[in-house]
Amino acid sequence: MSYYNNSNGGGGYQPRDGYGGGQHRNRNFRNRRYQDAEPEKSIEEIKQEEIIASLFRLGDSSDHFVSAIETAASKFISEHQSYPALVKKALEACIPQMPHKASLYALFSGVVNAQSSEIGAIFIEVAHQTTQKALETNDFRTVKIMLRYLAELVTVGMVRATHIIAAYNTLLSVVHEPGVRVERSDAFVYAVLASVPWAAGILNTEAPEQFTEILLAIETYMNARRANFANTDIPRAMRALATYRDVPADWPFEQIDQLESLWRQIIDMKESDGWAAKILWRSAGFDAVLSTQAKHDFESFKIVHGENDVKFSYQPVLRLFDDSLQTPDNAIIHLPSTRTISRFILEDLIRDIIRIFSLNHREACRILFSLDLQLDPTFLEADKIHPLASVVESLFTEMLRLPRSGERSVYYATVLMDMIKEDMKNVPKMIGRAIKALYSRLDGPADLGGGMDIEAVRRLTEWFAIHLSNFGFVWNWDAWAAVLDVERESTSFVFVRETLERAVRLAYWERVQGTIPVSFAECEDVFPQQAPRTNFKYEDGDAASPLHTLVAQLRKTLAAKAPVGEVSKILNEIAALPTSMEETASPQDIAREAFVQCVMLQGSKSFSHVLNVVERYIVLLREQNASDAARAHTVRIVVDFWKYNTQFLEIILDKLTNYRVIDPKCIVSWVLDPAVLETNYTRFHIWAILRTTLAKVNFKVEQLTKKADAKRAKDKEAGADGAGDPMVEDGGELFQLDEARTTALREQKETFLHVFQKFIDVMAAAASSPPDSAFQSPAYARWVIGNMREVARGFPNEVKAYRHTLDAIVFTPDVDARCLEMWTDVKAIYDIHTNVLI
Repeated sequence: MSYYNNSNGGGGYQPRDGYGGGQHRNRNFRNRRYQDAEPEKSIEEIKQEEIIASLFRLGDSSDHFVSAIETAASKFISEHQSYPALVKKALEACIPQMPHKASLYALFSGVVNAQSSEIGAIFIEVAHQTTQKALETNDFRTVKIMLRYLAELVTVGMVRATHIIAAYNTLLSVVHEPGVRVERSDAFVYAVLASVPWAAGILNTEAPEQFTEILLAIETYMNARRANFANTDIPRAMRALATYRDVPADWPFEQIDQLESLWRQIIDMKESDGWAAKILWRSAGFDAVLSTQAKHDFESFKIVHGENDVKFSYQPVLRLFDDSLQTPDNAIIHLPSTRTISRFILEDLIRDIIRIFSLNHREACRILFSLDLQLDPTFLEADKIHPLASVVESLFTEMLRLPRSGERSVYYATVLMDMIKEDMKNVPKMIGRAIKALYSRLDGPADLGGGMDIEAVRRLTEWFAIHLSNFGFVWNWDAWAAVLDVERESTSFVFVRETLERAVRLAYWERVQGTIPVSFAECEDVFPQQAPRTNFKYEDGDAASPLHTLVAQLRKTLAAKAPVGEVSKILNEIAALPTSMEETASPQDIAREAFVQCVMLQGSKSFSHVLNVVERYIVLLREQNASDAARAHTVRIVVDFWKYNTQFLEIILDKLTNYRVIDPKCIVSWVLDPAVLETNYTRFHIWAILRTTLAKVNFKVEQLTKKADAKRAKDKEAGADGAGDPMVEDGGELFQLDEARTTALREQKETFLHVFQKFIDVMAAAASSPPDSAFQSPAYARWVIGNMREVARGFPNEVKAYRHTLDAIVFTPDVDARCLEMWTDVKAIYDIHTNVLI
């Protein structure tokens, strides 16, 4: 049984009794029908849950704190005597998964150690083994958390200062490896620096010379890093991951990576605070007890030198509440300065909690709301710090993290919603301030060619629509009334328009219309003047014309669920109609358009209706779309029919791809057609269709790979049992699966090469367009290249697999310089960056 998850992706502590990360997955378990009853737990399982729960809840109340710790220590010693293995597992579960309690757990360890040094040694053993394992698996978040715990063990007098110094020296030895890669050395240096605030005070007192040597070694590394910065992949990776791009270097604040930011904060800690981590909680109630305890030795760590699979996170530090917003009229957002180590400590603890408890949003919210219990109350009160403001900021920065957030966006939306329900007085104001800050920075200060990254804009829009739907679509739209007068290509205008469109999807048109001001509702550029609807081409026109007569007959035939033969006969009659001199479409195109339009109309009541019609006439649909030109035509027909209902358009194109009526390549060609982009390059649904299409191609490969692997394993098992040749008995099923997978892989490669080539072609066409055309707008390049960047970042496995081919035939030296820069930057991500939080 596993009670915790130390994987890089987080997951959190998951005991079964309602505490921690796994609770929400089991709620109402006993009320579910058709499920076996939960197996009866053994005595050991029950006891382990009790021990973990007691450690998990330790320090959650400030009442009678000293006596509570003493009681918990005595109980811990008693339980260790009866269940030593379970106690060890409980420590392994809680210490690395409760980063905000490093000081508390160290204090608890010291109290236990003062009563029994033999049992106290268990804490040292767990700390060493957990850290060593994390180093071996490149789990640097756990390394960071455990180093902080070790630093606190030094503070409480359980471990000598020289031991943490030795641990630092071991980790920093990586920077002296021959030919060490920058991302590997950065990861180790950051792990050390991120724990220094927990150790600095005691090290400066008990081992000042050794501590100074550690800092000088880091300073030497940082100076060399800065000097060689431009020659590394770091600047390129940072450009590819920047939330704000094509803006002045200091707008809206200086763009620096998190290692550089932390080093500056460490320097400020020394110069301004005298190595005091003012925000960290420390108890003086056990000084007498701790002074009598035995000290323990700590084994050195083992580093496997020369390994190059370690990577680091290079997204520039993103802030919502930077120091420019710390003004007297903004009292609700009062946080430590971004220059200080207190700001780092607060943000880092919050980020770890958000990621570790991602499987249980309620527990994450509870812990975040009680975080102040683990911080110094005097410091918080003196500077009027409200940790919840930092929680709100961190949730937004994680949601907007590039190239992808740590969790699904709905998780961050849910935690924010939980927080609002928990504190209706303060949290809504904090979220309002966050939205105001982000909204004001959607466009850069110069022109429409710079501002927030396009993917970040999309994510923010999607979240905001969900947020509005959860709270009755109530918002002070009048405060944004000026957006109605700005250029339609500005990001602020796009943000409002796309938010309202998505809000309609989440509710219904009349509901949203009734909540926005009249000025917004009557502006057709920002809000549709009618509810989502179809656009049936044959609704109007000469009803007596032969074409309209046959179309009416076709509609009745489809409604009657007539056989394919009858429908095909009508289509032949349509194709046989004489065409006028003005008609440019072929007879087959006219028949195809009539058929697809009627199929769409027949199924327009709901998704299930349209799918039923498509399935009923799938053979005929495929016959009508046997060529590339025919499939491209069908895409345009479907787009025209659903032009007033973009939600249906996205889904229908996806389903028609599933049914192999159309293919990914024709959808890509339509999306990246200059004629389409000229008026639609800021429309989110256009780019969503492109991403969905690429995801569909990948999903097909994944499914066929799983089926082939499962069949191969089954055949191997059958062969081991002495059965006959499964390849022969199954009529070559495995061979067929492998052939299908090979075909899918070929289609995948062709599609990805095609999409990037089309991006290049679009930008080339824009460059040769008239100076006064929409293609020459700075906004056009920003949105097109921005979406190309999102595709390149969002499909890492495929882009990495085909990067050499893309280098050779797509991103050649003669293409648009902006496209080449984007491509070079994105490749740097794949070379040195990891999206795992450290």
